[in-house]
Amino acid sequence: MLLRICLIIAIVAGLAAGAVSFVKVQDIIVTTRAARDDWNNKYTAENKTRLTAEANLKKTKAELDTTKKDLAQTKTELDGANAKAAELDKRNTQLTADLEKTRADRDTAQQKLEQWAQIPLEPGQIKGLIEELDKTKKARDAVSKENKLLLASYNDLDKRWKQLFGSSGPVPLPTGLRGKILAVDPKYDFVVLDIGDEQGAKERGEMMVNRGGRLIGKVRISSVQKDRSVANILPDWKRGEVMEGDEVLY
Repeated sequence: MLLRICLIIAIVAGLAAGAVSFVKVQDIIVTTRAARDDWNNKYTAENKTRLTAEANLKKTKAELDTTKKDLAQTKTELDGANAKAAELDKRNTQLTADLEKTRADRDTAQQKLEQWAQIPLEPGQIKGLIEELDKTKKARDAVSKENKLLLASYNDLDKRWKQLFGSSGPVPLPTGLRGKILAVDPKYDFVVLDIGDEQGAKERGEMMVNRGGRLIGKVRISSVQKDRSVANILPDWKRGEVMEGDEVLY
């Protein structure tokens, strides 16, 4: 009888121990699943953020390529306008010289007319001189008109050039503004920064590039988006190769 009681007690104790172990294992399983789900959620969010950043970087590079193409086209048009302006200016100078010569010939002819007032002249001579003078005036007026149109086109191209390239000095930025370099294009010497309009970045603003407390170079912002910006590396300030992760300071 005592043996049976002991056996029953042992069985009950074993069941109790198994129940306690089961509860502990169940708690570990629940905790592990919760940690797994939390990690999975964090991974999904970080992956989404990464994809968004890559899409923004791709968009920024595409916009920069478009800006470079527009800049190259504008420069080509500006060079063409300058060449045409020089050619027209040369033509205008020649026509002005011809006009002055014609006027001098006219004045000489007028003096001769006054001297030879008593000598009759052939009407054809006077008519030819007048026609030649009129032709020269019309040619000069045509060149002058073409010069005005060319000047207007030149001013328009110059305005576009300044809008794309900039012609004034650096633009002040908020004191203490800082950010990081997200991407570097060593071929065209430009970088993508993680600061934009919301942080106070402005076009033509200049910032120092810092790495571990050492000055690496200087960049000038060329275009600004909401939370991103593109900047050109200033060659005169390069103290080393600018890299992703470098800090920019103002």
